[in-house]
Amino acid sequence: MSIVHRILRLAPMIGLLALLIGCAAPTGQASQPVVGAEVPDFTLPALSGETLRLSELQGHVVIINFWASWCQPCVNETPRLVSWYEQHHDAGLQVIGVDTLYQDSRESVETFANEYKISYPVLVDEVGDISRQWQARQLPRSYVVDREGVLRFVRIGELTERDFEQQVRPLLEQSAGS
Repeated sequence: MSIVHRILRLAPMIGLLALLIGCAAPTGQASQPVVGAEVPDFTLPALSGETLRLSELQGHVVIINFWASWCQPCVNETPRLVSWYEQHHDAGLQVIGVDTLYQDSRESVETFANEYKISYPVLVDEVGDISRQWQARQLPRSYVVDREGVLRFVRIGELTERDFEQQVRPLLEQSAGS
């Protein structure tokens, strides 16, 4: 039997094997956040020792802020985040700081959180899985999520007062049911 005939004889089995391997292969990374779509859920440990799951915050307007203690723009915006959280928490604002611990140290994060009197939850992404999923390569990177869990705004760089007034405040003014 010639080599061509052998290949033709094996082709259906090779095709079936390729199909089976393709079906068993992982489907890739978890979904990435997209403005106008529901955000992907995640669970991360907090500095406090508790664990926070993003979906538990549905019903709140959420600012998810990826940061690191060595990042100067992160240092600059932290007092604003603390102020917004303290002033608007009762209106339904939740701020979550996600430190990219895989690029930082726990001691630096704890010192930073204490020095800047961060009153909102500080989560730690120890291996960077969530930071990669959320494409938080440049820091700071912030995501504004509405009460229904839909991503409404992304800022690479410092969140500003203007961002708050134009992107966050209107979401806070909408009632949870509308």
